[in-house]
Amino acid sequence: MDLGDLLGPLGWMVQVAAAFAIAFFAQTVFSRQGKTFAGVARASAVIALLAVLGAAWVVHPAAGMLLGFFGSRAFGNWRGAQPGLLAGLLAAAVFMALGAGWLIFPLFFMGMAWLASSPFREPAPERAVPVAPVPLPQQAGGVILTKSPAGAQDAGLGGYVRDERLPADARAQLAALNLRSQEALDLLRAQGQAGSEAEYVARAIREEYAPNAVEAYLKLPRTLADSAPLQDGKTGRALLVEQLELLLDGVQDVLNSALQSGGQELLTHGRFLRDRFAKPTLDLGADLRVPVEVKPR
Repeated sequence: MDLGDLLGPLGWMVQVAAAFAIAFFAQTVFSRQGKTFAGVARASAVIALLAVLGAAWVVHPAAGMLLGFFGSRAFGNWRGAQPGLLAGLLAAAVFMALGAGWLIFPLFFMGMAWLASSPFREPAPERAVPVAPVPLPQQAGGVILTKSPAGAQDAGLGGYVRDERLPADARAQLAALNLRSQEALDLLRAQGQAGSEAEYVARAIREEYAPNAVEAYLKLPRTLADSAPLQDGKTGRALLVEQLELLLDGVQDVLNSALQSGGQELLTHGRFLRDRFAKPTLDLGADLRVPVEVKPR
């Protein structure tokens, strides 16, 4: 078998591997592994290798996913994901060198927006606004209770995003959680998984777990919520951000599971199309044979 015979099957295998590599890349960068240098570097190396082997198109969807990765990890509590972000920057440079040069423009403007958000400056503690005490007969000890703004709970997570009593990084997490949880619910319903365990988890995160964490934070004294340690040296603000990050990881796990489910259906349909419409490879050696006529004696 000569080199020409080998390149055909090898090229087809590279294209199929590239499709799986895209799913692997998305599952890695948008999960807990996306916070680690090794996880992002490993997934990016697979993309780069397949691009060199012939699937040059694979760097373009991977570059688009990198933009979403930076948008979800670089803003807010980015220090916990710093190793993964560094690996993502190196991967962006490699992808641009392999053909995704367009990535430099959105990456530049995203970097300017990140610098404008003052990521290295600790936010100033919120100043307590004096409120006239209102006598409440059912309270003991003269403690003044506060409630969330009118309609905050009824508006779902979007109401909390607009609540200025919450830290800016927590509100950014809530905005991402609001979008991702709704995306997960819509996707699961489209796949016919309404009532499944995944749908229950996504709905519980959106309607119960995240609101409970926010309400628990809002019950803390405003002057101490961001400064007084509650556990292991962590303030109420740090604990809220940590819990919302765990919920974001949970929603991402649901999305990854839905991606695998939809991906299997897509791959099955692709195999059907190849079996139905792919043209068989011609045996040139057989076509060039000259029939020999045998004459009777």
